[in-house]
Amino acid sequence: MKILIVDDEEKMRHLIRLFLESDGYFCIEASDARSALDKIEERPDLVLLDIMMPEVDGISLCRQLKTMDPALPVVLLTARSDNETTIQGLDAGADDYVTKPFDGNVLLARIRAVLRRTRVVNIQYGPLRYDEESGRVLYEEQEIVLTPKATAILKLFLQHPNRLFNRLDLFDLVWPYSAESDPRTVDAHIRMIREKLGDAGFPIDDYLKTVWGRGYRWTEERSG
Repeated sequence: MKILIVDDEEKMRHLIRLFLESDGYFCIEASDARSALDKIEERPDLVLLDIMMPEVDGISLCRQLKTMDPALPVVLLTARSDNETTIQGLDAGADDYVTKPFDGNVLLARIRAVLRRTRVVNIQYGPLRYDEESGRVLYEEQEIVLTPKATAILKLFLQHPNRLFNRLDLFDLVWPYSAESDPRTVDAHIRMIREKLGDAGFPIDDYLKTVWGRGYRWTEERSG
């Protein structure tokens, strides 16, 4: 199991890593929201996320992560034990929280409990399937190779059928805190999704709809 530790304090990340690696987990680290979102492409099984971070706080980042991937387990670390902070974290989608200072065995037990409650979700539309565990897109068991950003966009469509996404929605969700400044890059990735799935034989035009002047929508049922 791979766990992403997100905390702006290096000593705290090191301490947590010692606890987790002693229990057999593989750890990757990030010191802020930007680097955490980069590390998400390494597909961690769980995110351990500190609330008190500079620029983008842990609750905001948790909300962002859960919008991108509702199935990704997130455990918040907080030095604040007040009910308001706890409620904000859970409302943001966190699966659990641990209050600092914490006992290492308690932290491990909470992580194991969250991982037991969560499960791998495969999103399927007939023979089209997004494999959560491997991050691959498959059509009739043939892999369709997309860039990580195009895969992230397709995953959002599959997770939120019938929801209308405009260009800025997709840009903010897939390129948050990025140096990339042109939301029109979304259109290029949409074209890639159409071309790659269409070339593989999937009837993409029956599902991925352009709503002119408003954005894009993935329909649950084929038209016609």
